Amino acid sequence: MSASPAVILTTRLPPLACGIGAYSWLAHKYRPNESGPAEFLVMEGAAESRVALGWDAITDFHGDPVRLAQALDRAGAGNLLLHYAGRAYHRFGCPTWLPGILRRWKTKFPTGHLTVFFHEVPGELPRLSRHFLLGKINSRIIRQLAAMADVVVTNTDNHATLLRKLSGRADVHCLPVGSNIELGAASVREARAQTEFIIFGLPFGRWQTLQAFAAEIGTWRESGLLTKLHLIGPEDGKVAAQTNPLIESFSDVVVRHGMLPETEVSRLLTRAQFALTNVSPTTWSKSGAFMACAAHSCAAVIRETADEIPLRYAIGAKDVGHISAADLAQRTEALQKWYEENAEWSVTGRRLAIFARRQ
Repeated sequence: MSASPAVILTTRLPPLACGIGAYSWLAHKYRPNESGPAEFLVMEGAAESRVALGWDAITDFHGDPVRLAQALDRAGAGNLLLHYAGRAYHRFGCPTWLPGILRRWKTKFPTGHLTVFFHEVPGELPRLSRHFLLGKINSRIIRQLAAMADVVVTNTDNHATLLRKLSGRADVHCLPVGSNIELGAASVREARAQTEFIIFGLPFGRWQTLQAFAAEIGTWRESGLLTKLHLIGPEDGKVAAQTNPLIESFSDVVVRHGMLPETEVSRLLTRAQFALTNVSPTTWSKSGAFMACAAHSCAAVIRETADEIPLRYAIGAKDVGHISAADLAQRTEALQKWYEENAEWSVTGRRLAIFARRQ
């Protein structure tokens, strides 16, 4: 058997902000020790990533099909892992050139092995939607990529079902994402601050979460259950225009941190008692923020409880202020244990390495 993928085709790696790029790097970082070296082909930011990550084999192709084809020719036959989301490679989510480039590579190097990890798939859109045609084009691209892939992987059961429908193949693997904040980053363990809450992630996700819990935040603030709400993550002007009026209604308890070093986010996750999340039974397995709560044993609060594992270990909004300390500890410990066994990066790295080996 060959080593894990020799080439990883992805978006942009740290320190650039990109969830797919961060996933690509962490899955590689925690690959099995016997795996061989890997080269990253990224859309942009190679120079910054080489310095920040201490990894020289990073090349950017700036969305240029010719440069990508040349890079794949230099790599030759081997294991190729593509991390795919349409918007990652094309501003409108339709990189129509990508299947052709990969088909050419497979034809030129017939012993090459292609794994495609679909981080996003298009949902059903009404015909009158302005995104309907773009969704259809992206679906066609996904169908082409899935047809030529040796292994197809995604991160939710819902995505897996859609991929089976689009591609006509049954062998679609599903891997939950790992924590986007590494547990080892927290050097000091503080006592839990029982009235401190966290919302973190990208701007749109934070806005969705604030909307979902706006009424409860007001109630918890008035009753003293919430004395500090940490908002963590990058800012976006368009989203901020929608979010700011909502924040102003409880601005006296909000701490707007913006972007923080990973070590500081990890420290806050080990300090705060609760983290508010917008995950649901169809989205939890692709939420790095939810997994960060699990990894740090921070109680993840969701809108409605569910019997499905691991959501049964989360805390329903109605339970905040009513759940006993023993039950709270039991659930957070169970969620952390589930994470360690199913979604820790070493687990993901090992499984991706197995998928990427030539059959």
